[in-house]
Amino acid sequence: MHERHRFWQRALRLLSLGVPREASSALFGHDHSLQQETWLRSLQKEKQHIIDWHDRLTDIPFVIIDMETTGFSPEQGDEILAMAAAKTVGGVVTDAYMTLVKPEKPIPEHISALTGIEAKDVVFAPPLAEALRTFVPFIAAGVLIGYHIGHDLAFLRHALWRHYRQKWSGRFLDLQPMMTLIGHSCPTFDDALACYGIRCPRRHTADGDVEAMTKLWAILLKELHGRGIDTLHDLYAALSRC
Repeated sequence: MHERHRFWQRALRLLSLGVPREASSALFGHDHSLQQETWLRSLQKEKQHIIDWHDRLTDIPFVIIDMETTGFSPEQGDEILAMAAAKTVGGVVTDAYMTLVKPEKPIPEHISALTGIEAKDVVFAPPLAEALRTFVPFIAAGVLIGYHIGHDLAFLRHALWRHYRQKWSGRFLDLQPMMTLIGHSCPTFDDALACYGIRCPRRHTADGDVEAMTKLWAILLKELHGRGIDTLHDLYAALSRC
Protein backbone atom coordinates (compact mmCIF):
# COMPACT_ATOMS: atom_id res chain seq x y z
CA MET A 1 0.00 0.00 0.00
CA HIS A 2 2.81 2.41 0.88
CA GLU A 3 4.65 1.53 -2.36
CA ARG A 4 1.54 2.27 -4.39
CA HIS A 5 1.03 5.59 -2.61
CA ARG A 6 4.62 6.66 -3.22
CA PHE A 7 4.43 5.65 -6.91
CA TRP A 8 1.38 7.78 -7.68
CA GLN A 9 2.49 10.60 -5.38
CA ARG A 10 5.79 10.89 -7.29
CA ALA A 11 4.09 10.71 -10.66
CA LEU A 12 1.38 13.22 -9.82
CA ARG A 13 3.90 15.66 -8.42
CA LEU A 14 5.89 15.87 -11.66
CA LEU A 15 3.38 17.54 -13.96
CA SER A 16 -0.12 18.99 -13.95
CA LEU A 17 -2.74 17.83 -16.43
CA GLY A 18 -1.86 20.74 -18.69
CA VAL A 19 -5.40 21.45 -19.88
CA PRO A 20 -5.36 24.42 -22.31
CA ARG A 21 -6.87 27.62 -20.93
CA GLU A 22 -9.10 27.97 -23.97
CA ALA A 23 -10.68 24.62 -23.08
CA SER A 24 -11.80 25.73 -19.63
CA SER A 25 -15.36 26.55 -20.63
CA ALA A 26 -15.68 23.17 -22.30
CA LEU A 27 -14.27 21.43 -19.26
CA PHE A 28 -16.44 23.00 -16.61
CA GLY A 29 -19.51 24.35 -18.33
CA HIS A 30 -22.75 22.41 -18.45
CA ASP A 31 -24.32 24.24 -21.40
CA HIS A 32 -21.45 24.30 -23.86
CA SER A 33 -21.89 20.98 -25.68
CA LEU A 34 -20.90 22.50 -29.05
CA GLN A 35 -17.76 24.01 -27.51
CA GLN A 36 -16.96 20.66 -25.92
CA GLU A 37 -17.29 18.82 -29.21
CA THR A 38 -15.18 21.36 -31.09
CA TRP A 39 -12.53 21.36 -28.39
CA LEU A 40 -12.27 17.56 -28.17
CA ARG A 41 -11.91 17.33 -31.96
CA SER A 42 -9.20 20.01 -32.17
CA LEU A 43 -7.39 18.61 -29.13
CA GLN A 44 -6.95 15.16 -30.65
CA LYS A 45 -5.70 16.55 -33.96
CA GLU A 46 -3.34 19.05 -32.34
CA LYS A 47 -1.73 16.50 -30.03
CA GLN A 48 -1.25 13.84 -32.68
CA HIS A 49 0.56 16.20 -35.06
CA ILE A 50 3.56 16.44 -32.76
CA ILE A 51 4.45 12.74 -33.17
CA ASP A 52 6.44 11.71 -36.22
CA TRP A 53 6.82 8.17 -37.59
CA HIS A 54 10.59 8.45 -37.42
CA ASP A 55 10.78 9.68 -33.83
CA ARG A 56 12.72 7.40 -31.52
CA LEU A 57 10.59 5.30 -29.19
CA THR A 58 12.53 6.65 -26.22
CA ASP A 59 11.57 10.22 -27.17
CA ILE A 60 7.87 9.64 -27.83
CA PRO A 61 5.30 10.20 -25.07
CA PHE A 62 3.47 6.91 -24.57
CA VAL A 63 0.33 6.94 -22.44
CA ILE A 64 -0.45 3.67 -20.69
CA ILE A 65 -4.15 3.23 -20.01
CA ASP A 66 -6.46 0.83 -18.24
CA MET A 67 -10.16 0.80 -17.44
CA GLU A 68 -12.27 -1.24 -15.08
CA THR A 69 -15.68 -1.99 -16.55
CA THR A 70 -18.83 -3.90 -15.65
CA GLY A 71 -18.46 -6.20 -18.66
CA PHE A 72 -17.05 -6.52 -22.16
CA SER A 73 -19.60 -4.74 -24.36
CA PRO A 74 -20.43 -1.04 -24.06
CA GLU A 75 -22.99 -1.49 -26.83
CA GLN A 76 -24.91 -3.86 -24.56
CA GLY A 77 -24.89 -1.47 -21.62
CA ASP A 78 -21.68 -2.36 -19.81
CA GLU A 79 -20.14 0.68 -18.13
CA ILE A 80 -16.79 2.15 -17.11
CA LEU A 81 -16.13 2.14 -13.36
CA ALA A 82 -12.56 3.46 -13.25
CA MET A 83 -10.01 5.00 -15.61
CA ALA A 84 -6.28 5.31 -15.05
CA ALA A 85 -3.37 6.41 -17.21
CA ALA A 86 0.33 7.17 -16.91
CA LYS A 87 2.35 9.34 -19.28
CA THR A 88 5.80 7.94 -19.93
CA VAL A 89 8.87 9.04 -21.86
CA GLY A 90 11.73 6.61 -22.27
CA GLY A 91 9.97 4.20 -19.92
CA VAL A 92 9.86 6.76 -17.09
CA VAL A 93 6.53 7.96 -15.67
CA THR A 94 6.12 11.73 -15.97
CA ASP A 95 2.48 12.12 -14.93
CA ALA A 96 -0.43 9.99 -13.78
CA TYR A 97 -4.22 10.08 -13.75
CA MET A 98 -6.85 8.08 -11.90
CA THR A 99 -10.58 8.49 -11.40
CA LEU A 100 -13.51 6.36 -10.37
CA VAL A 101 -16.64 6.80 -12.46
CA LYS A 102 -20.21 6.80 -11.20
CA PRO A 103 -22.18 4.29 -13.30
CA GLU A 104 -25.79 4.70 -14.29
CA LYS A 105 -26.74 1.20 -13.12
CA PRO A 106 -25.89 -0.85 -10.01
CA ILE A 107 -22.49 -2.54 -10.02
CA PRO A 108 -22.81 -6.33 -10.41
CA GLU A 109 -21.63 -8.25 -7.36
CA HIS A 110 -19.07 -10.29 -9.28
CA ILE A 111 -17.51 -7.09 -10.64
CA SER A 112 -17.25 -5.63 -7.14
CA ALA A 113 -15.59 -8.85 -6.01
CA LEU A 114 -13.09 -8.66 -8.89
CA THR A 115 -12.25 -4.94 -8.82
CA GLY A 116 -12.98 -4.02 -5.23
CA ILE A 117 -15.22 -1.17 -6.43
CA GLU A 118 -18.50 -1.05 -4.54
CA ALA A 119 -21.51 1.25 -4.69
CA LYS A 120 -20.28 3.29 -1.71
CA ASP A 121 -17.00 4.00 -3.52
CA VAL A 122 -18.62 5.76 -6.47
CA VAL A 123 -21.27 7.83 -4.69
CA PHE A 124 -19.25 11.01 -5.14
CA ALA A 125 -17.39 9.96 -8.29
CA PRO A 126 -17.98 12.00 -11.47
CA PRO A 127 -20.35 10.60 -14.10
CA LEU A 128 -18.64 9.42 -17.27
CA ALA A 129 -19.37 12.53 -19.35
CA GLU A 130 -17.67 14.68 -16.73
CA ALA A 131 -14.73 12.32 -16.21
CA LEU A 132 -14.01 12.34 -19.95
CA ARG A 133 -13.33 16.07 -19.79
CA THR A 134 -10.14 15.45 -17.85
CA PHE A 135 -9.29 11.97 -19.09
CA VAL A 136 -9.31 12.87 -22.81
CA PRO A 137 -6.86 15.80 -22.60
CA PHE A 138 -4.57 13.68 -20.44
CA ILE A 139 -4.35 10.74 -22.85
CA ALA A 140 -4.37 12.85 -26.04
CA ALA A 141 -0.75 13.88 -25.52
CA GLY A 142 0.81 10.66 -26.79
CA VAL A 143 0.50 7.19 -28.30
CA LEU A 144 -1.82 5.01 -26.24
CA ILE A 145 -0.60 1.61 -25.11
CA GLY A 146 -2.18 -1.12 -23.03
CA TYR A 147 -2.51 -4.89 -22.74
CA HIS A 148 -5.40 -6.00 -24.96
CA ILE A 149 -6.04 -2.29 -25.46
CA GLY A 150 -8.94 -3.05 -27.79
CA HIS A 151 -11.16 -3.47 -24.72
CA ASP A 152 -10.31 -0.01 -23.40
CA LEU A 153 -10.59 1.61 -26.82
CA ALA A 154 -14.04 0.10 -27.38
CA PHE A 155 -15.32 1.75 -24.21
CA LEU A 156 -13.50 5.03 -24.92
CA ARG A 157 -14.87 5.26 -28.45
CA HIS A 158 -18.38 4.38 -27.35
CA ALA A 159 -18.28 6.96 -24.54
CA LEU A 160 -16.93 9.74 -26.76
CA TRP A 161 -19.54 9.09 -29.40
CA ARG A 162 -22.41 8.78 -26.94
CA HIS A 163 -21.60 11.91 -24.95
CA TYR A 164 -19.86 14.15 -27.49
CA ARG A 165 -20.51 12.64 -30.94
CA GLN A 166 -16.73 12.43 -31.41
CA LYS A 167 -14.47 9.65 -32.69
CA TRP A 168 -11.13 8.78 -31.16
CA SER A 169 -8.44 9.31 -33.79
CA GLY A 170 -5.26 8.88 -31.77
CA ARG A 171 -2.53 6.32 -32.42
CA PHE A 172 -2.36 3.24 -30.21
CA LEU A 173 -0.34 0.06 -29.70
CA ASP A 174 -1.08 -3.20 -27.94
CA LEU A 175 1.51 -4.63 -25.56
CA GLN A 176 0.43 -8.23 -26.15
CA PRO A 177 1.67 -8.42 -29.78
CA MET A 178 4.92 -6.81 -28.62
CA MET A 179 5.46 -9.75 -26.29
CA THR A 180 5.00 -12.06 -29.28
CA LEU A 181 7.38 -9.91 -31.32
CA ILE A 182 10.22 -10.41 -28.85
CA GLY A 183 9.60 -14.14 -28.56
CA HIS A 184 7.26 -14.58 -25.60
CA SER A 185 3.86 -16.24 -25.90
CA CYS A 186 1.79 -14.33 -23.35
CA PRO A 187 -1.92 -14.40 -24.20
CA THR A 188 -2.85 -12.66 -20.94
CA PHE A 189 -1.50 -9.74 -18.94
CA ASP A 190 -0.85 -12.12 -16.04
CA ASP A 191 1.30 -14.24 -18.34
CA ALA A 192 3.36 -11.19 -19.32
CA LEU A 193 3.84 -10.14 -15.69
CA ALA A 194 4.91 -13.65 -14.75
CA CYS A 195 7.36 -13.72 -17.67
CA TYR A 196 9.34 -10.87 -16.14
CA GLY A 197 8.52 -11.43 -12.49
CA ILE A 198 6.59 -8.18 -12.18
CA ARG A 199 4.39 -8.00 -9.09
CA CYS A 200 0.92 -6.49 -9.30
CA PRO A 201 -0.56 -6.59 -5.79
CA ARG A 202 -3.62 -4.57 -6.87
CA ARG A 203 -4.51 -6.59 -9.97
CA HIS A 204 -7.83 -5.68 -11.61
CA THR A 205 -7.71 -2.11 -10.33
CA ALA A 206 -7.15 0.54 -12.99
CA ASP A 207 -4.24 2.29 -11.29
CA GLY A 208 -2.72 -0.98 -10.06
CA ASP A 209 -2.71 -2.45 -13.56
CA VAL A 210 -1.32 0.76 -15.06
CA GLU A 211 1.51 0.76 -12.53
CA ALA A 212 2.41 -2.80 -13.49
CA MET A 213 2.20 -1.96 -17.19
CA THR A 214 4.64 0.93 -16.77
CA LYS A 215 7.20 -1.57 -15.46
CA LEU A 216 6.49 -3.95 -18.33
CA TRP A 217 6.78 -1.14 -20.91
CA ALA A 218 10.16 -0.03 -19.54
CA ILE A 219 11.45 -3.59 -20.02
CA LEU A 220 9.96 -3.92 -23.50
CA LEU A 221 11.61 -0.69 -24.64
CA LYS A 222 15.00 -2.19 -23.85
CA GLU A 223 14.07 -5.48 -25.49
CA LEU A 224 12.94 -3.69 -28.66
CA HIS A 225 16.13 -1.62 -28.79
CA GLY A 226 18.14 -4.82 -28.54
CA ARG A 227 16.39 -6.03 -31.69
CA GLY A 228 17.10 -2.85 -33.64
CA ILE A 229 13.57 -1.50 -33.23
CA ASP A 230 14.20 2.13 -32.34
CA THR A 231 11.54 4.27 -34.04
CA LEU A 232 7.76 4.26 -34.19
CA HIS A 233 8.02 3.27 -37.84
CA ASP A 234 10.32 0.36 -36.94
CA LEU A 235 7.83 -0.87 -34.37
CA TYR A 236 4.76 -0.68 -36.58
CA ALA A 237 6.67 -2.37 -39.42
CA ALA A 238 7.86 -5.18 -37.13
CA LEU A 239 4.40 -5.74 -35.69
CA SER A 240 2.89 -5.88 -39.17
CA ARG A 241 5.11 -8.86 -39.93
CA CYS A 242 4.11 -10.87 -36.85
